[in-house]
Amino acid sequence: MPFANVFVREKNIGATADAEGHYILANLCEGDYTLVCSMVGCNHVEHEVYVRTHVSYDFLLQETAVTLDKVVVEAKIGKLQHTQASEEVSGAALLNTQGLPFAESLKRLPGVTTLYTGATIAKPVIQGLHSNRILMLNNGVRVEGQQWGVEHAPEIDPFLADRVQVVKGASSVRYGSDAIGGVILVEPRALPETPGIGGQVNLVGFSNGRTGVLSGMLHGKWSGKLPLSGRIQGTLKRGGNLHTPDYFLQNTGVQEYNFSWAAGLQQGKYYIEAFYTRFYTQLGILRSAHIGNVSDLLNAIERERPLEDGAFTYALGRPQQRISHELAKVKASRPTGDIGKLSLQLTRQFNHRREFDAHRLYNRLPDAIDQPSIQFEITTHTADLVWEHKPIHHLRGDVGVHMMRQANTTDRGALIPNFISYNGSAFWIERWKRYPAPIELEAGVRYDFKTIAIGRQGRRDIDETLQFSNVSGTFGAIYKFPKLALLRANIGSAWRAPHVSELYSDGVHHGSASYERGNPQLRTERALNTHLSAELDNNKNLRATLTVYYNLIRDFIFLEPQAQPQLTIRGAFPAFYYAQTNARLAGLDWGMDYELVPGWTLESKAAFIRASNQALQNHLIWMPADQFQHGLKYTFRHSDATDLAPFIRFTMVNVLEQTRVPANFDYAPPPPAYTRFDLEAATTVRWHKQPIEIGLLILNLTNERYREYLNRFRYFVDEPGRNISLRIRVPFGVQ
Repeated sequence: MPFANVFVREKNIGATADAEGHYILANLCEGDYTLVCSMVGCNHVEHEVYVRTHVSYDFLLQETAVTLDKVVVEAKIGKLQHTQASEEVSGAALLNTQGLPFAESLKRLPGVTTLYTGATIAKPVIQGLHSNRILMLNNGVRVEGQQWGVEHAPEIDPFLADRVQVVKGASSVRYGSDAIGGVILVEPRALPETPGIGGQVNLVGFSNGRTGVLSGMLHGKWSGKLPLSGRIQGTLKRGGNLHTPDYFLQNTGVQEYNFSWAAGLQQGKYYIEAFYTRFYTQLGILRSAHIGNVSDLLNAIERERPLEDGAFTYALGRPQQRISHELAKVKASRPTGDIGKLSLQLTRQFNHRREFDAHRLYNRLPDAIDQPSIQFEITTHTADLVWEHKPIHHLRGDVGVHMMRQANTTDRGALIPNFISYNGSAFWIERWKRYPAPIELEAGVRYDFKTIAIGRQGRRDIDETLQFSNVSGTFGAIYKFPKLALLRANIGSAWRAPHVSELYSDGVHHGSASYERGNPQLRTERALNTHLSAELDNNKNLRATLTVYYNLIRDFIFLEPQAQPQLTIRGAFPAFYYAQTNARLAGLDWGMDYELVPGWTLESKAAFIRASNQALQNHLIWMPADQFQHGLKYTFRHSDATDLAPFIRFTMVNVLEQTRVPANFDYAPPPPAYTRFDLEAATTVRWHKQPIEIGLLILNLTNERYREYLNRFRYFVDEPGRNISLRIRVPFGVQ
């Protein structure tokens, strides 16, 4: 038995046999010893031996089968990819736009544009749809505020986001009713999994508006018996009047005070997480958009610029908005044996919005400056129970229920009535994936019901109860080609009940300087969305995506401009009434990154949409114009993969004139096409061992004069001019 081991138990010495099974144990004193012989694949043998001088002893080993216990390999399952087209903003692309309004971070994605109300309010548009047709999830919670107005921007701190994903197309089955146009997923930095403390400090400055931003984050995990992780974060922002290439925009300053914290506890297989964020902003509204009478309003539109050029100031006067939003979440999960995981999430949100008009109230102005013209408070409670099961016959899926109660109180003004709504839903989604088959299939169904109890609106008591219910479904597939490409296809149905504002609005929106009137006869929107997306990635120098879509929306609700402005005691305002039609939206999104030679990358993006009013056989109003983005990026060589690779990017943004609009249907024709240039650069330097990230962003490099069609204040003023931003980020500790 070659290489068997012989061991003397009493002396703790031993020897290994040679290739022929011979062994020698030397220098043992006379006495009794226990010899142990062992060898892999054999039963070990023990013998008592008395040693006097020289002793020879042979062992007989019996072979035995070696049976190993089970071997368990564990790994985290990667997130399933969406069968709808999706895009993501993260890393340097997200960092360099932080400090701008949240929607500005998404403009680089093909198919995503921005709806503006002046220079300070922006909200994202996905393939022509926005507001209540787009769901936003902040850390897994659908953001519920007064998002129904075009001048109601998302209450999200951009510095909280570590990555933002945009899912295009109907997503109602997975995320809930109203997601006709898509979903925006805002994901904060994950809580740390290794013990230690770390964080970051961000300093950002903008030349236009002389805006300054300070944001900080501290996160860590405690070592020891209590595996608790936590994070705190906060942001301060202040800016003054913005400037076009020719004049200041009066009363366009901004102030923000944001704060959030999160904590997570992992105890065995059980996990509980708590999250809280508070967002507060004070926004100045362009003073030139509030006109005293109809003649002055029409003259202001024809004049195309304010009567006064204004001056710079940080002071915020009337009109303005003050919005605070609180979101609190508790989520717990536990395994259900070996077959799945059960999660329960409870949330509460409170949104307080105050809008101040531009005119004197009955009191003297200094005494009434803090008295809002309109004040809303909306409180939302939600509960989500979801069971996620592990693969069963290659099927992996989720089953869940969602409940929501929402109460809105209009404390001042009578723009919309008080209401209480109740939502309930149940959904089931399954994904079939069998390795190594190249195809994945997904199907899901959801049932939603909604009840709205309408109360008092100003002096009028409506006292109505509305009920809506419907079923939505989705079917999608992903096909992975052997080498380079991936194909996604999805067809989904979605529906949306009309919002209370669309049914009963009656008054001035001071944020958008417009008069809106609802339509109590509005019906439920119903959409059928079809998406086909192709992705190409050769893992070397080419990455490209192409998405085509065809969406049919029955009873599409939209704001219809009226022939005459509305004269009120607050002044004269452009008037819009809610109407419905059957709509068709078709288009394509394109994106490509191609490395020409090492270091040099050509970037190209484009978006086209064709939207028609089927009832009138005409174009649909408020749709994005065709646009292109072409860029050239140079990335410098960088050896430290933990730092930001230095780069410089030159981008040309070309937006064509929107010629597909209804004739004689608006107060002013669409603005002409424009071309704008942006410059961006970033690098990492080290002070001793401390990395410091520096970013430079110059928007509208040539100070071009232009107007956006999707800006409600394009009637009166140009877009802001050149804006130079300098960003410094200092990470420290465990990242």
